[in-house]
Parts: sequence; C-alpha cells; structure tokens
Amino acid sequence: MPANFESLKTSSLQKVKTVYSFWGRRAWLYAAQDYFTFLGRPKFIRRRAVERLELAKGAKVLEVACGTGRNFSFLIDSIGSGGTLVGFDYSREMLAAAEELCKKSDWQNVKLIQGDAAELGVPEDNFDGVLSVLGISAIPDWEKALERCREVLRPGGRLVVCDARPFPNALRFFNPLIKLIYRRFAAWDPEKDIPRKMKELFGNVEVEEFNLGTFFVAVAEK
Repeated sequence: MPANFESLKTSSLQKVKTVYSFWGRRAWLYAAQDYFTFLGRPKFIRRRAVERLELAKGAKVLEVACGTGRNFSFLIDSIGSGGTLVGFDYSREMLAAAEELCKKSDWQNVKLIQGDAAELGVPEDNFDGVLSVLGISAIPDWEKALERCREVLRPGGRLVVCDARPFPNALRFFNPLIKLIYRRFAAWDPEKDIPRKMKELFGNVEVEEFNLGTFFVAVAEK
C-alpha cells in the first residue's frame, strides 16, 4: 500500500479520534444535535434502519461506529434479552458513554469493542445483522470497512447502512455550509457512494430515502 495513502489514513483517523472524543465527553450534547442532523426525525429514521435488519429474538447483531449507543434501545427491542449486541467504535470516549448507557439501562447482553472499522477486529464472524448509522461516511478506509462488514455476516445476514447526503434539489444552495459544518464536526465525507459499493460487494442493494433525499437507508443481503 502506498506510503502516502497510509499517511493520509493516519491523519484522517486522528481527525476522527479528535472529533468523536469531543462528542463522547459530551454525550448529552451529541444526543441534542441528533434532532438537527436528522431534521427532527432521529427516532423514526434510526428505528427504520434497525427494522430493515429483520432481526429475530435471540439474534446476534454488530453495530459499527456505534457511538454513544443511540441505536441500542431499538436493537435490544429487536433481539431481546437472549440476543447479543456488539458495539464497535474507534473512539474510547464514545464507548465510555455507551457503557454508561448500558449500565443505566441494565442491558446485560451488550459487548463493546474499540478499534478501526477497516480492520473490524471482532471475535465472531456469523452475525445475523450489521448496522452502521452515520459511521461509514466518517471512516477513512470505508471500502475496506464495508468488506469486513460483509465478511463477518452469516449467509443470509443483512448489512444496513444509514447515512447522509447533500441536498439533491432546490435546497442544494445550503450544501456548501452543510459540508463545511459536518466535515469539521462529524468528519463527514459526502463524496462516498456507499450504496454503489454495497451493491458491488453483495450483488444487491435496496435504498430508501428520507428527509428530501438527504438521508438514506441502504440494505444488502449476503
């Protein structure tokens, strides 16, 4: 792998670490900004992403870039107390906030792992579902991360990615400002064509759009 790519990746990972360390130490603020980011529909869109996993009770699910655990309640509702939820994130501060949430909610079936999603060092490789919400667009080596997501799924398992896009319509004059804000405060890279890569890897993808096309839920089955 070229040295300049490794240097760029290291720099990008440092940016991700800095940005999400900030949010992890301020989980209450991160929760508050959810309403702005999702245009007032965070619960609806997050729940819809989890629904598209089609998880049964007792299932084993992995969330990549789980953050502070904003999707955990929906995932736990789906898999029940007999299922297993593995939360994976690069930021130790975000995982610390997620751990506090698990303790407060008395969730006994959640495991938290810190690491780079491009490596995705998890002990299991037969997950029923893998979820990532607003995570893939911030991961420097995102294509490798999607490849690893596919590898750890069981045959028939689903990958669901919920992420954001710039405005595609008459409101696109807001895009320069939106890109500036979210690149700085969320390490967002809107140039990544996530559904295209998912289709390339899985041979199939379904995409639902929300909020005037600025959010999508992409589903692929292994």
